Amino acid sequence: MSGGWTIAGRDLRSLFLTPAGYVVAALFVLISGIVFIRQVFLPGQPASMSTLLDFDALLLLFICPALTMRSICEEKRRGTWELLVAAPTNMGTIILAKFLASLGFLVVLLALTFPCVMLLELYGRPDPGEIFSGYLGVVFMGCLYLSSGILASAISGSQTIAFLLTVFFWILVGLARVGATALGPDLADILFAIEPYGRLQAFTTGLIDTANIVYFVVGTALFLLVAMAIAEFGRRR
Repeated sequence: MSGGWTIAGRDLRSLFLTPAGYVVAALFVLISGIVFIRQVFLPGQPASMSTLLDFDALLLLFICPALTMRSICEEKRRGTWELLVAAPTNMGTIILAKFLASLGFLVVLLALTFPCVMLLELYGRPDPGEIFSGYLGVVFMGCLYLSSGILASAISGSQTIAFLLTVFFWILVGLARVGATALGPDLADILFAIEPYGRLQAFTTGLIDTANIVYFVVGTALFLLVAMAIAEFGRRR
């Protein structure tokens, strides 16, 4: 696994060393700060981060694909993918390392919103359990988006296509959930089960449900396993 940590460290450094990483971080903090000031940090409002975390989860729909869109297809374009897979590291370790690198950057982004929590602590009495649950849910949702973005990068040959595949897939899932009642009860139940945003809202209100944890963990693992299989198939062609 030492090779995996090397790959993860390299990819994580690349996210911090490129202007795009700082632009993403700056926009995330700016938009989160605006939402916090205008929607949360108001006289008479409950001391809760749920509104901000719900909004940040929507931002992740675009941020996570931006973090993962170059993870595999850009390596192939630059000709470094062949060198990577030729190293004595199995494909599962490579995919997992790339996932951990993007997850590390995501955790840093979320940590940048901690000043909002400190302000709530100074001027209100927020529930620490609800805040912890909310951040946990956002991390789980981020993992799901990141893993699907890595799969899209493994499938496509372009960063732009990988980004759009991930974004539009989850948008279509969300739209299908909205119109699920007109599709029949059986299909509606399936669509409600696979749509992640409703499950996130349980976390942001302070409810840690084992079923929701299993959903996010299994979904993330499934996307990563399919990405591993596709990447391995491409290597053996």
